[in-house]
Amino acid sequence: MEPMPLKADMDLIAAGWERRFLAEPDRVEEAVEIYRSLGLEIRAEPLGPADFGPDCQDCASEVCKSYVLIYTRKPPS
Repeated sequence: MEPMPLKADMDLIAAGWERRFLAEPDRVEEAVEIYRSLGLEIRAEPLGPADFGPDCQDCASEVCKSYVLIYTRKPPS
Protein backbone atom coordinates (compact mmCIF):
# COMPACT_ATOMS: atom_id res chain seq x y z
CA MET A 1 0.00 0.00 0.00
CA GLU A 2 1.33 3.43 -0.93
CA PRO A 3 1.68 6.10 1.77
CA MET A 4 -1.15 8.60 2.14
CA PRO A 5 -0.29 11.67 0.03
CA LEU A 6 -1.61 13.95 2.77
CA LYS A 7 0.67 15.77 5.12
CA ALA A 8 0.06 15.10 8.80
CA ASP A 9 -0.34 18.13 11.04
CA MET A 10 2.96 17.99 12.91
CA ASP A 11 1.60 20.15 15.76
CA LEU A 12 -1.15 17.57 16.36
CA ILE A 13 1.34 14.69 16.14
CA ALA A 14 3.58 16.44 18.69
CA ALA A 15 0.55 16.81 20.98
CA GLY A 16 -0.01 13.05 20.93
CA TRP A 17 -2.59 12.77 18.15
CA GLU A 18 -2.37 9.91 15.64
CA ARG A 19 -3.52 10.37 12.07
CA ARG A 20 -6.03 7.60 11.29
CA PHE A 21 -7.63 8.06 7.88
CA LEU A 22 -9.30 10.30 5.36
CA ALA A 23 -13.06 10.09 5.83
CA GLU A 24 -15.78 10.66 3.30
CA PRO A 25 -18.23 13.32 4.50
CA ASP A 26 -21.09 10.89 5.02
CA ARG A 27 -18.90 8.56 7.14
CA VAL A 28 -17.32 11.08 9.53
CA GLU A 29 -19.93 10.78 12.28
CA GLU A 30 -19.76 6.99 12.14
CA ALA A 31 -15.97 7.09 12.54
CA VAL A 32 -16.19 9.57 15.40
CA GLU A 33 -18.68 7.36 17.25
CA ILE A 34 -16.58 4.22 16.76
CA TYR A 35 -13.40 5.84 18.06
CA ARG A 36 -15.29 7.50 20.91
CA SER A 37 -16.74 4.09 21.91
CA LEU A 38 -13.15 2.84 22.13
CA GLY A 39 -12.40 5.56 24.67
CA LEU A 40 -10.32 7.75 22.36
CA GLU A 41 -10.39 11.48 21.85
CA ILE A 42 -11.21 12.43 18.27
CA ARG A 43 -10.40 15.35 16.00
CA ALA A 44 -12.04 15.59 12.60
CA GLU A 45 -9.97 18.14 10.70
CA PRO A 46 -11.24 19.65 7.43
CA LEU A 47 -8.66 19.66 4.66
CA GLY A 48 -7.18 22.58 2.82
CA PRO A 49 -4.82 22.77 -0.18
CA ALA A 50 -1.76 23.02 2.11
CA ASP A 51 -2.53 19.51 3.45
CA PHE A 52 -1.66 17.89 0.10
CA GLY A 53 1.79 17.06 -1.23
CA PRO A 54 3.02 18.36 -4.57
CA ASP A 55 1.86 15.23 -6.43
CA CYS A 56 -1.76 15.84 -5.42
CA GLN A 57 -2.33 19.50 -6.14
CA ASP A 58 -4.55 18.79 -9.16
CA CYS A 59 -7.17 16.99 -7.07
CA ALA A 60 -6.66 18.89 -3.79
CA SER A 61 -9.16 21.62 -4.56
CA GLU A 62 -11.93 19.07 -5.15
CA VAL A 63 -11.15 16.72 -2.25
CA CYS A 64 -10.65 19.43 0.35
CA LYS A 65 -14.19 20.66 -0.19
CA SER A 66 -15.69 17.82 1.80
CA TYR A 67 -13.28 15.16 3.10
CA VAL A 68 -12.06 15.13 6.69
CA LEU A 69 -8.86 13.79 8.20
CA ILE A 70 -9.51 11.84 11.42
CA TYR A 71 -7.00 12.00 14.29
CA THR A 72 -7.30 10.15 17.61
CA ARG A 73 -5.40 9.97 20.88
CA LYS A 74 -5.77 8.37 24.25
CA PRO A 75 -7.28 10.71 26.81
CA PRO A 76 -4.99 12.02 29.55
CA SER A 77 -4.78 9.74 32.57
